[in-house]
Amino acid sequence: MLSTTISPATATPVTATSSGLSFVTTGGLELYCTSGTGTTPAAPGNVNSGTGGININIASVGLSGCDLEGVPATITTSGSWALNVNADSGSPMGSIKIPTGGAHVVAGSCVIDVTASTAGPVPYSNTTHTVTANNTGTVNFTSNGGSASCPAAGAGTAKMTGALKFNSTPGITVTP
Repeated sequence: MLSTTISPATATPVTATSSGLSFVTTGGLELYCTSGTGTTPAAPGNVNSGTGGININIASVGLSGCDLEGVPATITTSGSWALNVNADSGSPMGSIKIPTGGAHVVAGSCVIDVTASTAGPVPYSNTTHTVTANNTGTVNFTSNGGSASCPAAGAGTAKMTGALKFNSTPGITVTP
């Protein structure tokens, strides 16, 4: 039977810092951000004896150091975000779950609203505490097409690329 366990079994604050993490639209535009924050669930919420993994609910998502094609971007987040981690395949994986209206991006005259999305799954390393994405997952959005550095007006999608390291003491491990 498949299962997933997050260690440690205590509620652990986690800061995620990126190394080249970007969201690339189907039109080739890139949105970069450097960090975000969350907390892992304490026991018994750190174990799922079935399939589907464990949601690490992120009550307050903070995204900073963002730019859209070199234009500084302000991102306002809302709703219940989650990082779903699982070892259903025998190897640790993670997906970011974003609710409808979960992110409102303003970069100059460009306005982007993220709709319900799951970016992932992407491999997670228990050794380096890093997820690495390579043109993975789908982030759905709508854009006003407000500038040359903005995706075309209307609905669009983006893929995730780069690395996201989860910094905590002790480090977070995901096991079957």
